[in-house]
Amino acid sequence: MPSYRIPSDDRVRDSLVRILSTRPMVDSQRRLKQLVEKDLKGDEKYRVGEPRLRHLAIESGLVDLEIRCRDTEEMRSLIKCPVCGARLKKVRNMTVYGGTVTLGYRCERCKYWTGLKRRVPTRYIFTRRS
Repeated sequence: MPSYRIPSDDRVRDSLVRILSTRPMVDSQRRLKQLVEKDLKGDEKYRVGEPRLRHLAIESGLVDLEIRCRDTEEMRSLIKCPVCGARLKKVRNMTVYGGTVTLGYRCERCKYWTGLKRRVPTRYIFTRRS
């Protein structure tokens, strides 16, 4: 049996509210995870995964998310957003001959975007929404 427990979504959201009320910006996902786990620490030891925490922060609407990315040479089509898991919309353009060409993809929920050469998220900056 593990020596830690997994907190409910509501407890994590409450912890996010407390953290963002004391500091307006957290400059990495790992730092936000450390702060949330420190805030949840009490009688029991709680653990929160970084992707789960990022998804909850985006869904709660408490934060504005800045995504820093690096380019790769991989040219593969995307369906799901690598940041929030939502479906990506194709960015299209009309050709001279009347057809359409896909220029890239973008996410409506978290503002992630990529061209045909994939952009891989490397750092997330969480800012308290005013």
